[in-house]
Amino acid sequence: MATTKKLSTLFCLSSLFCLLFTINQAVSESEHMETFCNKASRNTTSNSTTYNTNLKTLLSTLSNQSSFANYYNLTTGLASDTVHGMFFCIGDVNRTSCNACVKSATIEIAKNCTNHREAIIYYFSCMVRYSDKFFLSTLETKPNTFWSSTDPIPKSYGKFEQRLSDKMGEVIVRSSFLSSSFTPYYLQDITRIDDQYDLQSVVQCSPHLDPGNCTTCLKLAFQELTHCCSDQLWAFIFTPKCLVSFDTSNSSLLPNHSGAFSIRGNNRIFGGMVLGAAASVFALFGL
Repeated sequence: MATTKKLSTLFCLSSLFCLLFTINQAVSESEHMETFCNKASRNTTSNSTTYNTNLKTLLSTLSNQSSFANYYNLTTGLASDTVHGMFFCIGDVNRTSCNACVKSATIEIAKNCTNHREAIIYYFSCMVRYSDKFFLSTLETKPNTFWSSTDPIPKSYGKFEQRLSDKMGEVIVRSSFLSSSFTPYYLQDITRIDDQYDLQSVVQCSPHLDPGNCTTCLKLAFQELTHCCSDQLWAFIFTPKCLVSFDTSNSSLLPNHSGAFSIRGNNRIFGGMVLGAAASVFALFGL
């Protein structure tokens, strides 16, 4: 009988740990939005080992530097073996989270874009990019990725799209004056609308853009976001040079709400389920 109880305990604990591992893996993977490997860029060959070595050095440096800053750029190598790279994290992400995000991104981009000389990877908290061409000061809006809520705006919100357009236009203009701030071009705004809901807006540009190109990038990104998602509770778009987000759900500005595609919003629920399950198992078997 005692042996049976021990085996049952071990089975339950084993199942619990498998559940923990699966959930942690899912949560980690949910951070990743999309990866783009540029097929038009020259593929590496057996004669480009120097480029590959430079790329490894660049990605390693970006990963290390993310412990100290929310954005960083680097160029390594010479002539045809030159690699340009950068990362930047969303302005409200702390250094620890930024570092964790960039570390994951550099690992994934190296793994998923093998033999490509240009690639970009988006996470909810950061982006990482490398290329054999200089790109830092160039305005680009493609390739981009966006996520949104699956819950529509309530009809009681009235002329929401117009209010969103007006507010985002104001926020975009204000952000262009922040090129020399601690986190360049990053601006978060929360405005109470008709005492019904908070309209939360976030915009941010790559610090290497000039104010004019930053404004243009944000306007184009918001225009694209409007076409797809202006009737949703929240939406988020990440482009190579800027990001735009809005939220009316009185929660985080990042896509993390129930009913959305992202698993991230259920972290606390999953955590509660796991801790509750663990407590039940331990209590059941007197552990």
